Amino acid sequence: SYKNSVIEASLICSAGGVGGGSSNFLPAASTDCPAIPDPLADRQPPPVGLCEHIDLEVLTGTATLAPGTYCGGMLVTGDSVVTFAPGVYVIKDGPFSITQTASVIGEYVGFYLLGDATKFVFANTASVELSAPKDGPMAGLMFFEDRNAPLGRMHDIVSENARKLVGTIYLSRGVFNVSSKKPVADQSAYTAIVAREIRLNRYPQLVLNTDYDLTDVPVPSGLSGVGGRIVLTK
Repeated sequence: SYKNSVIEASLICSAGGVGGGSSNFLPAASTDCPAIPDPLADRQPPPVGLCEHIDLEVLTGTATLAPGTYCGGMLVTGDSVVTFAPGVYVIKDGPFSITQTASVIGEYVGFYLLGDATKFVFANTASVELSAPKDGPMAGLMFFEDRNAPLGRMHDIVSENARKLVGTIYLSRGVFNVSSKKPVADQSAYTAIVAREIRLNRYPQLVLNTDYDLTDVPVPSGLSGVGGRIVLTK
């Protein structure tokens, strides 16, 4: 399933092994690197307020959403175009799904994925353009997964237009799964991923840039010593 997948970075380093061949990694993956602990283990999650929205669905048209707590998940679908105002969005007890031909745009936004049922899914014809907050409790974090979530939940990027994802995707319990036929995150100044597992299926090219000077989105302090490297640990 990963025959035509490519992960590209300055350095790719694994302590837990890799699947695939040399053509799946640019440059080739080193597999003798020491394991490192979770670099964001000390980072505290953002505060969670009362449910301000329940089972939110945007089915068509144009909408602007405000930071807050969205219980039951969030669905953006149809031909809708959604803009997220800057701030922190708590998605609680339900998936964060962008499907059909919907588009979402959010500058300086962070999503806290709270509860066993909360994961993100970006479908193949959806468009996603996000950057993490530059300050506040989610500074530098685009996604922050609940540390009490079940192990091995799948967070899926299938979208063929998810090319600007600026910031850090933090999935300490989950699987970051990319199944897009087009490059992912290649137009980002930087993208960092801290995940229990990374999977590339079908044809994706996951590009993790490290042009930190091109954005005011900070690199979380726990990652400051890792810059430019992909580290895969078991």
